[in-house]
Amino acid sequence: MSRLPDLDESDLKILMELQNDGRMNYAEISRRTGIPSSTVYDKITRLVNKGVIKKFTVILDKEKVGFGVSALIGVETGAQLYKNVAKELCQMHELIKVYGTTAEFDLMAKARTTSLEKLNEILNSIREIKGVDDIFVIPILKTFKDEDIVPLSESIHAFVVEGVTNTKIE
Repeated sequence: MSRLPDLDESDLKILMELQNDGRMNYAEISRRTGIPSSTVYDKITRLVNKGVIKKFTVILDKEKVGFGVSALIGVETGAQLYKNVAKELCQMHELIKVYGTTAEFDLMAKARTTSLEKLNEILNSIREIKGVDDIFVIPILKTFKDEDIVPLSESIHAFVVEGVTNTKIE
């Protein structure tokens, strides 16, 4: 198991609770984890300052806000323009994820939009980016799981069962 740098068992417990409900107050986190409220506050502040917690946000129901069309887009690029293409893709707000890969495509992106017509406009914009050799589109017909969480439970298990010790964030 790879070790989590600068995180102790208490940090992981707090992070798990916040991943489940980012609006949970310190007293409730304290009750659920057994960590004193003042320590919860200090640890969360430290985790934010160290960049472990990037931001607190709201998860919207995509369908209910009119963004029910999604697609995965494979992008082939030339090696020399790979970084430039990635940068351009990252600037497109309809592309919610952009990955570099070693698969058939150099880059993979996930688009989320309001209609197939809008998706077609996005695809045309991608085709116009200098350095894009080809694209391959996989429409998403049904989403069975869509979570953006880090599976911390196995790391907590390692602390409890294996007695892993890490240094705490200062």
